[in-house]
Amino acid sequence: MIEAITKIHTTSSSVTFECGNIAVIGNGEFRALSGKVDGFILYADTLRYENGAKLSRDEQGNLKCLYQHFVWNREDFIDWDI
Repeated sequence: MIEAITKIHTTSSSVTFECGNIAVIGNGEFRALSGKVDGFILYADTLRYENGAKLSRDEQGNLKCLYQHFVWNREDFIDWDI
């Protein structure tokens, strides 16, 4: 089980969560409101480990909690929704 997110990398269509020696990758898209970026939509069914194995529902829920913890503990982090 993943214990913590250490870094998050995004592109216009994907997110990589670095979790120690494990990476989780997912697809998504930026959300805009009135022409400005308002968030990032991450598609849960695309979440997978680097080896291609998909995350279970429990693992997805755990990743969401870890993401919220990651955001709450970083003042310089720009929030986006999962």
